[in-house]
Amino acid sequence: MTKIVNSKITAMLIGAWIAYCASLGDYDGAVFLLFFYSLLLWNLHTKKATGSDTADGKSKSY
Repeated sequence: MTKIVNSKITAMLIGAWIAYCASLGDYDGAVFLLFFYSLLLWNLHTKKATGSDTADGKSKSY
């Protein structure tokens, strides 16, 4: 999930779709995508700040 959220291609595609929605005047779609992507980024940033990628605090063994 981290690679998808941090991907430049994903950000470009979302930006292009937002621009397309805005050009059509469909601001609901553009605002929803901005909100959804910002939640993904915020969730990713929160996990990095706490140093844990699990909800229960247990470490994963790879």
